[in-house]
Amino acid sequence: KYTVNGMEKSMDVAPYIKNSRTYMPVRYVAEALGVSSDNIIWDADSQSVTLIKGSTIAQMTIGSPQMKVNGTTIYMDAAPEITSDRTMLPLRFIAQALGASVHWDDATQTATLK
Repeated sequence: KYTVNGMEKSMDVAPYIKNSRTYMPVRYVAEALGVSSDNIIWDADSQSVTLIKGSTIAQMTIGSPQMKVNGTTIYMDAAPEITSDRTMLPLRFIAQALGASVHWDDATQTATLK
């Protein structure tokens, strides 16, 4: 479960922590940050996802630690992966690429995006 503006929502795949990074399904992260469903684009051939929010375009490829934001390459210390037929992204990197700040509460294992 996750909460957006006080409304609780459900995911069909649970987030998880791997190598100190929180992974969440791309669709839920993107929609929570204001990306419309039409602007979440999966390319099965290249195993890549493109997110468009306003003038920001973020592109990631499964297994690659490189993310492109408006054409500029950013190196992540974790790569997107597929788990349970879902594209899972390192939460912090995608949130920051889309203009959000991230706060992690270790005691409750909760990430808050603003």
